[in-house]
Amino acid sequence: MIVPKKSLITLALVLSTIITSLFLVYFARVAIVKNFSNDELALYDAKITCLDFHLTTDLKLAINHLCLQTPKADINIEDMVITLALAAEQKIQRIDIASITVKGTADLLTLFKSSPKKNNPARLTEQLNTYLTQLAQLKLPFNIQVAAISYSPFSPKNSSTINNSNATKKAPYIGQFSVSENTLGFSLKDLQHSVLLSVDLSTNPHKKAPLALKISGQLTPLKQFLFAHKLPLAPAIVKSLGSLNTSGEFYSLLNYQAGQLTLDGQLKDFSLAAAQGVKASGPFELSGTLNLHSKINLNTVNLNTANLSTSNLSKKTSKKEDKALNSPAELEVEFQHNNSLQLQYSQPHLIDYLNNNALSPLLITLLKDNPVEQLAFQPKGRLAFNLNDQELSLSGIAIKAESAQQVHQLNLDNMAFNLKHYLNVDPSRNNNPVTEDPVKESPLMAQLNFKLDSPLLLSSINNFTYAPVIVKLQGSLSQSHAQTIINLDENSSFTSNKIAMSTKQKTTNKKLFSIKQLTTKVQGSVEIHHPIQQQTALQSQNPVKVNNKAKIPGKRAINLNVKVQSQAEKLRVGKMITVKKLALSSTIAGNLNNIEINATATADNVALGNLTISGAVDKPNIALTAEELQLTDLLALNIELPTKIALVEGTLSYSVKGQVNDLTDFEKTPLAISIAMKSVSGEVDGIWLQELNWQQNFQFLAGKLTTPHDVSNDRKENLTIALIDIPTPISKLSVNTAFSYEKDFTISASKIKGNILGGSFAIPKIQWPLEHGHSVDVQLTSIDLEQVLALDKKQGIVVTGNISGQLPISYDGEKYTIGKGELHNVTNGLIQVMNNPAVAELKANNSQLKLAFDALQNLHYHQLSSDISMADDGYMLLKTVIKGRNPDIDNDVNLNLNLSYDLLGLLESMSITEKFEERIIKGLQKNKE
Repeated sequence: MIVPKKSLITLALVLSTIITSLFLVYFARVAIVKNFSNDELALYDAKITCLDFHLTTDLKLAINHLCLQTPKADINIEDMVITLALAAEQKIQRIDIASITVKGTADLLTLFKSSPKKNNPARLTEQLNTYLTQLAQLKLPFNIQVAAISYSPFSPKNSSTINNSNATKKAPYIGQFSVSENTLGFSLKDLQHSVLLSVDLSTNPHKKAPLALKISGQLTPLKQFLFAHKLPLAPAIVKSLGSLNTSGEFYSLLNYQAGQLTLDGQLKDFSLAAAQGVKASGPFELSGTLNLHSKINLNTVNLNTANLSTSNLSKKTSKKEDKALNSPAELEVEFQHNNSLQLQYSQPHLIDYLNNNALSPLLITLLKDNPVEQLAFQPKGRLAFNLNDQELSLSGIAIKAESAQQVHQLNLDNMAFNLKHYLNVDPSRNNNPVTEDPVKESPLMAQLNFKLDSPLLLSSINNFTYAPVIVKLQGSLSQSHAQTIINLDENSSFTSNKIAMSTKQKTTNKKLFSIKQLTTKVQGSVEIHHPIQQQTALQSQNPVKVNNKAKIPGKRAINLNVKVQSQAEKLRVGKMITVKKLALSSTIAGNLNNIEINATATADNVALGNLTISGAVDKPNIALTAEELQLTDLLALNIELPTKIALVEGTLSYSVKGQVNDLTDFEKTPLAISIAMKSVSGEVDGIWLQELNWQQNFQFLAGKLTTPHDVSNDRKENLTIALIDIPTPISKLSVNTAFSYEKDFTISASKIKGNILGGSFAIPKIQWPLEHGHSVDVQLTSIDLEQVLALDKKQGIVVTGNISGQLPISYDGEKYTIGKGELHNVTNGLIQVMNNPAVAELKANNSQLKLAFDALQNLHYHQLSSDISMADDGYMLLKTVIKGRNPDIDNDVNLNLNLSYDLLGLLESMSITEKFEERIIKGLQKNKE
């Protein structure tokens, strides 16, 4: 607004000087007029080089030709008529000019160069208010009409091109100028009749808006007009601006009243394009439409009290005016109707540019994975900027990024920024101001609400899925010098689809596991505490020490208070596990030095356990636990087990605890593991187990899983089973177990004991798998012979009584043998061998055997002992001694018998646990072959 005012005053003074000189012609000679005019015009570095005028019959002053020479241009005025009213106070009523030709003789825009001054917003506001107030008070004394204006910019010698990328030839510009009833109009066109600028200025103190200004034009010819002059800018900036292609139309309506400035603006069909881009960022084009309603309050309390005269202070002001005078200087912009801007750019050029500017490789990869070459911006609502405090607020803006495959949407609402902290940074403080109380002296710098909906492709997870990760984040952000707080609402989530991990082996089902959809919902807050330099009380008392040592560097801290809900739908692990819904509910609290994470897992609403992570993030403590999970519920899940299991009751508890020392090598983390099964009853592969209880502790160290040695538990059995219901039932089984795993499993059991065949058995120690030279000592106590005989029942044979003894079993790596085993009776018993076809045949063929078997028809024995051995053919040899009495023959009996028995058949009849049985039978069958 400064230039039009100065130009108008200059023009008025020039015309007044000329008219005054012309009037003097009535009373003096032409030479005197020229001398006077030249003296007056010399004040403005202008002089008359030609003058031709006369008076008309109706006393109008007609100037046929007037030539003016200025340092910047030559001005020729043709056919100017001045209408006079000599009797009136204002002597000049009207000026009509047929044409004005202005030809530049020097760089015109150097007039606007000024020495650099550091103006704060308050100072600029005061100056702008002063200029607009003076302009609103401007009264034009007479009407002026200029029918045609022709303007040719200055062109250096041998140069006839405009300084732009198209290098079009310079052309003169034509326009009009008029002043009528305090209304000033000006328009300028190029030779193609494109309006590059049209201005209408009106001042009327009696109207609601004493000052009104309308400006419109077209950007393409306006840019060409500006670049036809030497712009007062750095050559690099001129070159960059010159490479831009602009188009579009603009319209602005400005009103000013008592410090209140309103502006309605429109920008239609706007386009700004560059073939090379800015700083090698690649070609781009910015286009769109804007419709704005702006309001600026230029009043401040100090400003108005200083500028009001004594007479004005005595006048009463209305409440509305008083409110305006005491309001802060503020710019308000309201986005009306359709407002949108589109930015198209070359992503490969942008990636190269960002690479050269050391952007994070992760962000570079993210941009490459998600190529986007068009951004759309839609501001909405109200924008306000406090010029004094440099505070900016915006109701909202929608940003959309589109590609052929995805659409990314970001909405920012209720934005507020304190630009003073971003623009006026004291470098000596290194962005960390020295404060006595960081909380009290850390004003809000920025805050906003956000909503992001973005499907992101991540090449880093291509081994699991090619589908995009759908990111939905909604919440708010606030920032001060002390901290940045990010709040995430319950609608924030991450969703992945069609997740699978396949095996490289050529199998029918190549998928190791698959998930149809994985959704993670996040809610809570993240606080980032910035390092604040503080000064101690002692330093605050000593300014010298404060300047030298007051800056105490702080550490950045991140505090988390987040809830995470993860849910996997249709989870499959090979052919073994199928889960409709696997859920993980977590809470995360604390900071990186002391984190607390608690998580609970369920599968199809069945509890699986709890996970706790605590301590420092780089070396956290972890605990995975579960208490008394119902095994019936776990087995109700769709899990395909290698063995058929049908339980009716039982619980499972487990615990895995440890501290991670190296996150990059988690497998080396030492772990303490505990497993407990209580009151388990049901069928396992068709065998009924009742009241199984098992508790085992493990330790995982250096990749090896072992059972720790605990002296206090040496005498305790950690596995008990009330009943194993097989053809030879085992009851009250108790075992002390130990495990080891590195490449293969090793199982050892000690203090094995249980009840069987009316008696009991005990095995001090056994190891699986059996190794060469390993031996097992089976101790038998009070075994009921009648139950043993029932395992291989023969016609006409009855044996009663109880025996005890031991069977030392050895293994040479392939075969089992028994050496120096022995059995002996612990009670008296009865042996009856009668009506057995095989015995009858033997008696008929051998008289000696007849005597022995006759004695065994009703033998009441008091001694029954056997020395037992088994060769590698699987047949057991019993050297038996029987002493007793047969009451039927009234004679003592003393028998020595050698019996051979097929142990393989015995084991098959006893139906011992399948895997153990198969291993023994396999060893025996090798010898039979």
